[in-house]
Amino acid sequence: MRKVIALLLGALVLLPAAARAEKERKSPLTNAPAIRKRLELRDKRFEAGIGVGVSVGQDFYNALLVMPRLAFHITDWIALGVVGGYNVTPTWKSSFHSDLNGSLSDPATTKSASPADATATMNHIAYMAVGQVEFLPLSGKIALFSSIFSYFDFYVFGGAGVVNLTTSSAQPGSCIDSNGRTVCQAYKATELAGNAGIGAHAYLSNYSAIALEIRDLIYKNNASGRDVNGDTVTDAHDLEWGSNWLFSLNVQFFLPAKAKISR
Repeated sequence: MRKVIALLLGALVLLPAAARAEKERKSPLTNAPAIRKRLELRDKRFEAGIGVGVSVGQDFYNALLVMPRLAFHITDWIALGVVGGYNVTPTWKSSFHSDLNGSLSDPATTKSASPADATATMNHIAYMAVGQVEFLPLSGKIALFSSIFSYFDFYVFGGAGVVNLTTSSAQPGSCIDSNGRTVCQAYKATELAGNAGIGAHAYLSNYSAIALEIRDLIYKNNASGRDVNGDTVTDAHDLEWGSNWLFSLNVQFFLPAKAKISR
């Protein structure tokens, strides 16, 4: 009985010391990164490149744009970027443009403009420049045919910028009726625009990638230059907010050219 009591007392004395020792012992993986020796393709790197973009669903003129792109990756998952675009096809007519003008009579009537007047007041994108914050929630490595390996990432972005709108016609693009009211007027302006979309990188090497972006430019416009709200006058009250989709494909290069390897 005395031995049992002695063992119990010894256990009571030793247990706290053993618990403290267990608590003080540190795992070699404590505070270690989730992935070791990771290739840091974005963190603290500049990204610059150029490509092309095409508009989708424009009213009267499609746009093919030359689009430079510049970004700085503050961390591996967030970046600041700027994107520009210059329209190199200002006379690329949409199918709706041709259908509409084909239905108009020449000369004009009291109910419709002439094809020349209608064309003179239709506008298109001349250039655009936007800034964006990019958030990269997903990145990784893919294998093609079990032998070709490539890195990729997906990102979402949002921001704001400007879009310049102009016309393709050299005509004044303004119509005055017998009462002196402006019944058609080409809308030429530089509009503030919202900018939002999604993108992806497919890396060709540690310092180059193909970037695909799908963006929506949201701004006020009167693409036809006509009375939209039915008040018999064409003016600023006829401007409407609208979505303008752009698809772009760029070749991008990263600096420094040598990507870091994590610890």
